[in-house]
This record gives sequence, C-alpha cells and structure tokens, in this order.
Amino acid sequence: MARPEVFILKREIENSVREEDFETSAREIMRAMQVDSGGRTVFMKPNVTAGCHRNSGIVTHPTFTGGLVDYFADDTGLPRDQIFVGETTSITTTPEQRELHWARSGYTEMAREKRIRLIDPADYGNVRITPGRTHQIHNIGISRWAVADEVFYVNLPKLKTHNLGVVTLCGKNQQGIMIPVHERHLCSDAWNATFGSESKRGRDWMRVEDHEAWQRTIAHMHWDVYLACQPDFNVVEGVMGRDGNAFYLGRNFPCGLVVAGYDMPSVDLVASQLMGFTPDNLVYLQVGIDRGLCPPNLADVDVYNVSDGETHRVEDLAPFTADPKFEVYRDIPADYDKKDMFEEYDPESDTLMASA
Repeated sequence: MARPEVFILKREIENSVREEDFETSAREIMRAMQVDSGGRTVFMKPNVTAGCHRNSGIVTHPTFTGGLVDYFADDTGLPRDQIFVGETTSITTTPEQRELHWARSGYTEMAREKRIRLIDPADYGNVRITPGRTHQIHNIGISRWAVADEVFYVNLPKLKTHNLGVVTLCGKNQQGIMIPVHERHLCSDAWNATFGSESKRGRDWMRVEDHEAWQRTIAHMHWDVYLACQPDFNVVEGVMGRDGNAFYLGRNFPCGLVVAGYDMPSVDLVASQLMGFTPDNLVYLQVGIDRGLCPPNLADVDVYNVSDGETHRVEDLAPFTADPKFEVYRDIPADYDKKDMFEEYDPESDTLMASA
C-alpha cells in the first residue's frame, strides 16, 4: 500500500504579508502537485467564520481561495461556472446577514472578480450516511456537494488554534459540510456527551483533565465525520496563521505556509507538527491514531517541499516549523496566565498585520 504524501510550501515573507503572497502560494503548490479534478465540478469549502474580516487571520483568506479558483480555471481548463465556493451559516442567519458575512470576509469581491458562485451548501440538502466504526455520531448528514460523485470536494481550512479542539485544521473544518446545520454544533454536543446536558456551562471550574476529556469527545466526532466523508483534496492556508482561541483573542503569524495532500489525516498530522503540536500533546491526533485512521507518526508519511515549482523529499520539518510555536488559549483557568500573550481582534481593522 502506497504511503500517503503531503506537500509543504514555505514562502519567505518580509515584514508583513501581501495579498499576492496568498494567491501566488496557492497556485504554486497546486501546479507542483498537478491537482486535477478529472473534469468534475469543483466545490471548495474554506473556513469563513461569520462576520470576521478578510484580514483578521481568522478566515481562510479570499485571495488564497481565489488563487485556487484561477488554478482550476486557467491551469486545468475547468469552466468557471463549474467552480463553487461554499460555507454554511446558522439557521437563524437571514439572507441579508449571509451576504454581509460573505462581503466582510472578502469573498463577495473575490467571487465577482473570478466569476464564480458562492453557495450555502445547506440550501441543497444532504445525504444521510451511516459509515460504521463510529464512536459518537452514527447517522451523519453530509452536504450533497461534498459526497456527490460528480463533484471534486476541496477541504480548505485555516492554519489556526482553537479553544476546544486545540487546532482548527481539516478535521474541524468538515463541521461545515454537516447538514442540517443544527447537527453540526459539535462543541455543545461534545459538552453534553462528556459532562451531561444539565452540567454547568461556564469554564471557570474546568481542570486540564476535564478539558482533555471534552477534547477527546469532539475529536471522536470529527473522526466520525471523516468516516462519513473523505475530501478529494485538502489544502491548509497558513500564509498567515493564527493562534489563541481561534476567534477574537490571538496572534497572527506570517508563516508563509501551505500544506496540501489527498489524505486528510496525514495533512493534519503534518500541519499540526508545523504549528508545534504532536501526538504526544494533541488529543485530536491521539484519537485518530488509536482508531487506526491517522498515521502514528511522521515516519509513516512521505513529505515533500515545493520550491520554485519543483518538489523535493524532506526528512526534517524543523526548517518549516513556526517560530515561535503556536500557543492555544483554551479559556480555562490553567491558561489565564497566558492571556497577556494575545491581542484582542479589532473588528474594524483592515490591515494584514502580524502580531508575532
């Protein structure tokens, strides 16, 4: 059986990230890997957290997604009306709010410029899948866009940390393909499964071991979703990475990184390592390994560096690892001393700034 392959591109960034860094990095890695949808319609699912600005470091940057659009259209010849970018919104989100979220994140402008459509996968229904070997969720509704044979599904997360899952990579990004929307509130579902629905919701009492138990539950859920739907391709936008709690408290890192591959677990294993996390300190990976879904270590993955359009096998990830390493803020007492490390996200900010 062939070993999974993961490709890393690291772009040297001086001072601050520029718009062209996103687009150029996206097209370069796709060209080096010669990714081909086989003529199938392409559906890309970025991480577009509602209401966050394009330059916040919180969302998959629209210019990076636009670079992928241009690759499929110009390099592979796929008609632009066969390329779609989608993200689900809350059941309480009005059409006007949805448009505002797309616009604020920069995706409305990108879609207009690239002549493609933005969609909400929830508008198109789902397929119920009972994959077997699941631990927490067993009958899973998955967007038709992600499982249709005629669609090439690209999982497109952001390189960042998360206050519960610790990392937000390919596994967590797949929450956005769970339909109906009310079934993808996995953070609260994992809380109820771990502590009971009547337990106190605040985190001021939570010990590290309690948080890790909660992590373990949601990790099982993310791997259950993976059993229901394996993306055709995965590419992590880490041109600008972000740590902290994944939302409004964190630091932006000009990493210049892109991590890509066809095997989702291997991509997450490598991307986690580049952030500073390993199976020894990341419950998400531990669960995947224990269930036989994720390679046990990096020695089980062939890793390649993309440079100047060429690929070269690498044995040492140290030159690509973030410095300083990413720090997670879990919003629990054990992390309160870390809070001064991070900055509050300014929702009015419109600049690509690095705070680390």
